[in-house]
Amino acid sequence: MDTTPVVVRAYRTAHGKEDGVYADVRSEDLSVPLIDEILAGTGLAGDDVDDLMWGCAQQREEQGNNLARIIALLSDLGESVPATTINRWCASSAQAVISASDAIRAGQRDAVIAGGVENMSRVELGGNSQIHPRMNEEYDLAALQMGMTAEEVAERYDVSREAQDDYGYRSHRRASEATESGRFDDEIVPVDTSEAVVEEDEGIRHDADREAMRDLPTVFKSDGTVTPGNASQISDGASALLITSRAFAEDHGLEVMGEVGNNSVAGVEPEVMGVGPVPAVEDLLERSGRTIEDYDLVELNEAFASQCLYCQEQLGIDDEEFNANGGAIALGHPLGATGARLPVTLLHEMEKRDADRGIATECVGFGQGAAIEFSR
Repeated sequence: MDTTPVVVRAYRTAHGKEDGVYADVRSEDLSVPLIDEILAGTGLAGDDVDDLMWGCAQQREEQGNNLARIIALLSDLGESVPATTINRWCASSAQAVISASDAIRAGQRDAVIAGGVENMSRVELGGNSQIHPRMNEEYDLAALQMGMTAEEVAERYDVSREAQDDYGYRSHRRASEATESGRFDDEIVPVDTSEAVVEEDEGIRHDADREAMRDLPTVFKSDGTVTPGNASQISDGASALLITSRAFAEDHGLEVMGEVGNNSVAGVEPEVMGVGPVPAVEDLLERSGRTIEDYDLVELNEAFASQCLYCQEQLGIDDEEFNANGGAIALGHPLGATGARLPVTLLHEMEKRDADRGIATECVGFGQGAAIEFSR
């Protein structure tokens, strides 16, 4: 039996701005439409799915209580499908994809829905007040705030404010063009809220002005370079992939979008957490016996322009193949959903371009990186 893990469906919600279109929508209600769409589109019943692996970074308040199990019970998966909630911060849903793929490759599962969610409007970023006291002794916790790590990357590796602003403008322009041309249509599942049906990313500045971005104030340091125009947006959203063995896909007549290849995670200095994709991708390339030129597309989460520019240069990624439709600076970065959003967007774009290989990668708070390869 062929236990190669393959993706047969990949969806996401449109992303909402902080206190925007999803401000009154719980994380469960962002997640359920994706799962139900996967089942409806494949003709599978809940009993056909072995597990739900769901990422969430802020597992407290209404995102607590093993959020994944609540989502399974509220969706068409039903009571027979177990569920686990996973936390690797910004790579939480990437870890869900990794864990699902590894389990399938090992022959322990046949079909898993993997993804994640974060509603940052309803469960605000924070919750470090109970961190272990020794962390205060070992590190300057203020310097580990994500915005400060972006400033440290910019300063340490000489990434200019001008370059960051240009990159932020690039993200909004590419995301705007992708939206207007319908390139996101196949990956977005509409969400029906009490106010409207949401099917377009809310945070894209379709009228982005390069010069106006240069006038934006810095956020984290008065003499710094990180602004609202060159940093990811706090946002709300969910993403999901159905990953099965190739044998399961063939037995159930499911069309394969792509094969899940090697994966890697890495640790780096927490003060420059944004460089995490570099060792993660380098390890992935070594495991795969390939070079970066062997990949047609790379989706690297745009936590901040400073770290994107550094990682792109260090890894030698061609600009046309790098975040081809923009990224989190324009679309937003719902922490627990992003790790799965990247492969969702990647796989759909690979399909449109008839591309052979791609990588999805991201940095992670407190100093980590993750990377996953996909092939068609």
